[in-house]
Amino acid sequence: MANKRILKKRISNVAGELFSEALVCKLCIPGVDQEKVDALMARVLDMQDNFILRAGHTDGKDNPRVVKAYYRKLWEDFGKEVEAIASEIEKLGNHQEA
Repeated sequence: MANKRILKKRISNVAGELFSEALVCKLCIPGVDQEKVDALMARVLDMQDNFILRAGHTDGKDNPRVVKAYYRKLWEDFGKEVEAIASEIEKLGNHQEA
């Protein structure tokens, strides 16, 4: 990632999309478990805060290899967390259709 500002914006944009999807589930799907959706929305906000904080504090600023590995790991962790949250949102929507 060439710029921390761009990385933080991408994290915020993805978190915003996930939050919006959860909100749509909460408001538009009848019978959805409101507590599960609220917990999922809180998880999205916590994830956003955590990854933005991690993006701002790099380990080993003097060593480019360490910095590159740090951001690669951050991006991989972010992708895994986004996939996990997205699958939870999908389960909420699919559970009500069955």
